[in-house]
Amino acid sequence: MVYIGTELVYKPPNGSSLGQQARILKKPSASARRSLLSPSGMIIPVRCFTCGKVTGDKHIAYLALLEGGATENEALSTLGLRRYCCRRMVLTHVDLIEKLLHYNPYTRSKK
Repeated sequence: MVYIGTELVYKPPNGSSLGQQARILKKPSASARRSLLSPSGMIIPVRCFTCGKVTGDKHIAYLALLEGGATENEALSTLGLRRYCCRRMVLTHVDLIEKLLHYNPYTRSKK
């Protein structure tokens, strides 16, 4: 994935059997861009728990593909996630940080 201006462009790896040209994806959502810029944006597992393949760098591209209208299967295949363990890591990720930010421990009354 490469940013050209404000657009995210997917370039398949050399020797890819997907037969795809470089294509322009939809601009990532505000929350996806925030996660790239701030450390408190999202907590994404960096590696697959089972095989150890790096999956953390593919989550933003996965969200951009879904916003562009691709199905989950197409998006995961486009990103090169072939093993079901790696697909699980990206597919089942739940972004809890947005929900946890609503709770402030300092606003609780002391007993």
